[in-house]
Amino acid sequence: MTALTGARRFKVAFLLRDAGEGGAERSSLRLANGLSRRRHEVCVFFLNGRGPMLGQVGGSVEAVDLRGNFFSFFRELGARKMDFLLPVYTSMRALLAKRFMRSGAGEGMKVILSQRNMFTMDRGPMQTKLRFARCRLLYPWASACVCLSRGVADDMASTGLMPREKIHVVYNPVATDELKKQMEEPIPPGPLERFGSDGRLEILGVGRLGSQKDFATLIKAFASFAGERGDARLTILGEGRQRPALEKLASELGVADRFLLPGYAANPYPFMRRAALFVSTSLYEGFCNVVAEALACGCNVVSTDCPSSPSEILEGGKYGRLAKVGDYRDVATKMKEAVESPLPPDALMNRAALFSEARAVDGYCEIFESLLE
Repeated sequence: MTALTGARRFKVAFLLRDAGEGGAERSSLRLANGLSRRRHEVCVFFLNGRGPMLGQVGGSVEAVDLRGNFFSFFRELGARKMDFLLPVYTSMRALLAKRFMRSGAGEGMKVILSQRNMFTMDRGPMQTKLRFARCRLLYPWASACVCLSRGVADDMASTGLMPREKIHVVYNPVATDELKKQMEEPIPPGPLERFGSDGRLEILGVGRLGSQKDFATLIKAFASFAGERGDARLTILGEGRQRPALEKLASELGVADRFLLPGYAANPYPFMRRAALFVSTSLYEGFCNVVAEALACGCNVVSTDCPSSPSEILEGGKYGRLAKVGDYRDVATKMKEAVESPLPPDALMNRAALFSEARAVDGYCEIFESLLE
């Protein structure tokens, strides 16, 4: 197809809230950079041009800071006459832009939505109903919706908001050359500078300290697991509102002296490369970036078998252990199995190649091509 050979060049715009610390921002900038490397014209609009990942915008990608003025987006977008607009947690704004730019520069522009999480699960019942009402009004203006896993696509189709033929699956770009370089970087000076080199059995978790990640289950599982492994230590890289509750729980379970919560790490990959085990205890995920990233670093993984992506990433448990959601005893059991019978790093890294930048770019280019036929 011409999308894969690079015969056709596309003009692609992204709309992000900011360059924050989340997986959505990281994977979107990876995709933008990957498209740019294929010589497509790429522009990233930030509603607010701030955040730790601003430095990850590639040199050939145009970055535009809207400085909180959404109305200036119409002017900036119209001046560039883009073929495609890809919103990231900004779907309503992007579709409104399409709605009010029906003539002139916006007439031929196609909006491709990105469903990054389970539509029916990532908000409360009342919020979901209100969101559904808004989406039913605006989603007809979208040309396609890209879901990050088959499970998310099935969930999205069940809502009836878009016809199934408009719903596509493209995995996030995780295994990149940049990640390979980053995982070889040294651990920064500080309390973790000897991570993986001081004889401890390092257990690692990464993510925002919120209810979705259910780190309380991880701490409980670690407390159970650590009763048999005096050399084990748990580190969770991330920040969020649940920090006080997690610190209190670790203290109550008697593992505070073997538990570190150092905050957000812009580059978690040296820790993944050095950890004995990476554990994810999420209640639900769209695409669990950190599980795929751990594989790319050659780290053994235990993950809850939550809706919808861990089982897809780990191929039903072939490339990592799957545990019951919210069951700390089962998580602890799978941790013990993984430590006692680890999978070879090369096999894990080979699996991660399925989630490469090249495959993600190919997937989007195929969608672009089909929409312009």
